[in-house]
Amino acid sequence: MNTILWNLLCMFVLLGVPSCAKKTEDPDVKVDENGLFVKLILPNVAEAGSTVQVQGRGFGDNPGNVQVKFGDVSAEVLEVRRDVISVKVPSLTSGSTVDVHVYIGGVAANTTKLRVRDKGESALAEKDTLEWIENKSPNIAAIRAGIPAYDEQVVKYIRNGRQLLEVELGKPVIVAVADRELPWGFFNFPGIRRSLSGQQISVSWSMSHDNAESYGQAVSGNSAVSSDEGETWTRVERAPTGGGILLSNGDRITVSTPAAIPVGDLDLPPVLATFQDGSNYDRLFRIYEYDKLPLQVQGTYQHRIKSGTTAWVAERGTLVHPNLARYSDGNLFPVVWWGDMHELSDGIYRGTYPTYETKPGGGIDASGVTFYKSTDLGLTWTKQGNIPYQPDLMLDPNGNKRKAFGWTEPAFAALKNGTFLSVLRTQDGFGESPMYVSTSTNKGVSWTKPKVFTGAGVLPKLLELDNEIVALASGRPGVQLRFMLNNNADDWSEPFEMLPWVPNETFTCGYTGFLKVDDNSFLVVYSDFWHRTPEGERRKAIKVRKVTVKRL
Repeated sequence: MNTILWNLLCMFVLLGVPSCAKKTEDPDVKVDENGLFVKLILPNVAEAGSTVQVQGRGFGDNPGNVQVKFGDVSAEVLEVRRDVISVKVPSLTSGSTVDVHVYIGGVAANTTKLRVRDKGESALAEKDTLEWIENKSPNIAAIRAGIPAYDEQVVKYIRNGRQLLEVELGKPVIVAVADRELPWGFFNFPGIRRSLSGQQISVSWSMSHDNAESYGQAVSGNSAVSSDEGETWTRVERAPTGGGILLSNGDRITVSTPAAIPVGDLDLPPVLATFQDGSNYDRLFRIYEYDKLPLQVQGTYQHRIKSGTTAWVAERGTLVHPNLARYSDGNLFPVVWWGDMHELSDGIYRGTYPTYETKPGGGIDASGVTFYKSTDLGLTWTKQGNIPYQPDLMLDPNGNKRKAFGWTEPAFAALKNGTFLSVLRTQDGFGESPMYVSTSTNKGVSWTKPKVFTGAGVLPKLLELDNEIVALASGRPGVQLRFMLNNNADDWSEPFEMLPWVPNETFTCGYTGFLKVDDNSFLVVYSDFWHRTPEGERRKAIKVRKVTVKRL
């Protein structure tokens, strides 16, 4: 069963690759046009005498039926499984690049290439090396697999013969594994942070249902800590104090989400608009004028650690935002102000969703993203600008179906070059839908019209390293990493696939978190729903990987 499943994974991951097999020069050889395919060689940079793995499909399990040639030189086949051939690299000229030919019962698969490492050439790391030549789809909204990056390896990212990036991906490290099968919402949505002392890293995850009823609920036993920078992890009842952002005055601040309040417990003003979510989420939203709402559902709920102290203290922030409106979700009224926050020399900036605004002529549009600025260390937040919902209906066929939530889960980064960058989710109950990108050069007052740049993704996360490389993580399908190229927000690498994916299968919640490690490195946390225990049982797991990326 495991072998069959893996073959299905390979088949779906390779959708869109044109060639399956080709005829050899022998006209009597029959070609299987459907079953035989070589995906890649790992590593595809190796010394003569070393062992490499040819990965693909249709290889069978009979070594006597398999022949592998590097150029014109036959190689020793060490092991054959249905999807992997282990083969010894023959004696070849150092520094040369050769075509690798695989024959199964006389049928030739598509060729791939291997570069013979010069014996004097130093390797970046003792890991599989993949030289990846960029091959982007001309359809920018297409959903297809990118660079296979499931295991420990080094990827050299090449465009037009020039290497742009060197990405070193560490092995996936298990943080925690569920002890039983769990529904959606449990062992989901991991986050990562460093403790106040700086000596520990903690990871926490959800252990509740994914709905408004769960907002603000405290859960214990859903955390783990590492004292060796993510190499090993120990489960704990509660994570050490940390998180938020450290401000210039020594305070630390974070925005929180309180428990949602039953609508019947509030004295609410008249409803301005009602939205029935038409997707399979099937939620009912009612919109109210913000200034007329009860005080407990105005403002922001946040916590602060004062400079010189070590405990979070609850506080309320004030919003200055003309025409603002807020929503109820079914029979509950949540106070949601989710987003990313950065402090610059002139104040703190925050990008948030969901935002509703009343229009002068009446009516309410689907939610947009609003950017706020605080000049009093987070006590008062004044609207700076927004990105109104404006989908590209040519590339986003579900765009005009969204009546309640338009843009959601905005990633926001204030880049070192002065640009504000935002990546926006649209994927919802209507199915896989694009992520959009937008930029601002006046600190969030005005923004470029959002552009579709990839076909799917939830909870995008942005991180600019000290080397000024910008990383983007997102998920569904799978979990992907991308990197901005040439300091251009419209130019991103192909995705590095952290988990395999197949259509209509849920391998992960798709939510991730970043933690900067040094000038060139970060940790990324994600969930893996198809983790196999030593007993062979499938369980949800939380995993962390270290990634080092350098611009060439």
